[in-house]
Amino acid sequence: MHDVGIDLVEFEELKPRVDERFLARILSTHERRRYDSMRDESRRLAFLAGRFAAKEAYAKAARQFSSPLDFNQVTIYNDANGSPLLKSPHHQEAEVAISISHSSRAATAVCIIRKKECHE
Repeated sequence: MHDVGIDLVEFEELKPRVDERFLARILSTHERRRYDSMRDESRRLAFLAGRFAAKEAYAKAARQFSSPLDFNQVTIYNDANGSPLLKSPHHQEAEVAISISHSSRAATAVCIIRKKECHE
C-alpha cells in the first residue's frame, strides 16, 4: 500500500513566520546546524521552506502517528548524490521516499510512504 502527501510553501508567506520559536519547532538539530551555516538569507529561506514542505508532505502521507509528530524530531538528510532522505521515529517499518523542489518563489515536496504488507 502507498500513501502520498504533497505540500507547497511560498517564500513570501513563510518569511514573516521565521523566528527562533518557529525554527526550533520545524528544524531538527542537524538541519538547524546546516541552516545556521548558510550566510545567504535567500538560501536560508529556500532551505527552510523545503524542509517545512517535506515535513508537511510526510505528515499528510503518514496521517496517523503512535505519538504526536514533532517536526523537529524528523530529519531530512542528503545522500551522496544530494537526494533527500527522511528519518523519523515514526513509521520505521515503512519505506519513505521524499522529493523537494524549489522555484524562485516557493518550495514543494512530495512524500510517498510504502507500507509493508502483512501476509498471514
